[in-house]
Amino acid sequence: MGAALSLAQARRIALSAQGLIGPRPAAPATARAVGRVFDQLQLVQIDSVNVLVRSHYLPFFSRLGAYDRDILDRMSSRSPRRMVEYWAHEASFIKPEHFEALRLWQKRSWVGAAGLDPEVRDDLAERILHVLSSSRPLTAAQLTQRLGHVEERRNDNWGWNWNAVKRVVGDLFEQGIVSSASRTPSFERRYALTADVMPQRVIAAAAGEEPLDRESAALLLTRAALQAHGIGTVRCFADYFRLPMKATESALAELVRLGDAEPVQVHHWSGTAYLHAGTRIPRAARGRALLSPFDSLVFERRRLERLFGFHYRLEIYTPSERRRYGYYVLPFLLGDAMVARVDLKADRAGGALLVHAIHAEPDAPLGTPVELADELRLLADWLELDDVRIADDGGLAGAVARSLRPRRLGNPDTPPRVSPVD
Repeated sequence: MGAALSLAQARRIALSAQGLIGPRPAAPATARAVGRVFDQLQLVQIDSVNVLVRSHYLPFFSRLGAYDRDILDRMSSRSPRRMVEYWAHEASFIKPEHFEALRLWQKRSWVGAAGLDPEVRDDLAERILHVLSSSRPLTAAQLTQRLGHVEERRNDNWGWNWNAVKRVVGDLFEQGIVSSASRTPSFERRYALTADVMPQRVIAAAAGEEPLDRESAALLLTRAALQAHGIGTVRCFADYFRLPMKATESALAELVRLGDAEPVQVHHWSGTAYLHAGTRIPRAARGRALLSPFDSLVFERRRLERLFGFHYRLEIYTPSERRRYGYYVLPFLLGDAMVARVDLKADRAGGALLVHAIHAEPDAPLGTPVELADELRLLADWLELDDVRIADDGGLAGAVARSLRPRRLGNPDTPPRVSPVD
């Protein structure tokens, strides 16, 4: 049956595996520190929403505090790359050594050119590859301009308006033939041939005498998910890289046989859980973080609810009149509990962090307003926003506003620039 663990122990194991068990480092984050966090997480989900800051920057802030975002940009756009973009949980930055394994399992044909006439698609793909073989990385719009294709109007439920070039280059990306060399400031991919993006060690391994098979790929990815989660069920580990349940279950059985995973029972969980072998159970959790809706600790909502008793849904696509907590709501982690939900927006033109609403969880400790106020000030400073403006919505807003400290710029006598909004 395996060892028996309490829910609190499982929570602390999960937080430790995700780098959220203790206070942030006091020293400024270095490139090495950012790299260590990425090694721990294994992947970072990408999303185009920029209400606060691009989502892939937030997990590093949550774990390291203020850091230079240029470090992350260099890791994904300069050789040798520490991270590359591909489909994983969703569109994500992944480790280059996971790329071939994910190619064997990821099937996202709906994002590309599946509906195009095969002759048109193949001809256009050949022309795109020819252009990319002798040019700098190009966006889909730049490729369209080079090839002279006009927009192909589409009116579907997603509102996409993709031309044929964009659809075909998306298909080539899904196949792993082209990759994203970098992103523009407006978050468009700059495409290049995969051979020009991947580190040479990855290219050499893919061209080796023994190509990776699907079973070995599932084992590699499941081991990575086990390391990133620390503890979980088959469903937890399958969801991390979006692998099929059966393939993940077989991989976990092999990891148990190899001594890398240990079956355990967690109080209040049904079925078997698996523990990363050799894991030490922390005695306490002392971390504090606002978490991106796309953070790897929270993106599997059932796991989040099972671990923390925290029911969470992102309401971006919910009509405004039906939203319960707000548009872009970040969970607030304090110790080993999710204690509040904060609806945030960066008003860059006005230089302010807008806090539209703050909702406390029923068991939030008395110190929550002070801790959250400090976290909001830290976030605003990192985003170079002078003001923190809190709307009187959600029940906890007044207490947090009263606890805010000013941002001190140069002269310590500078009056506070914290501006609660009535």
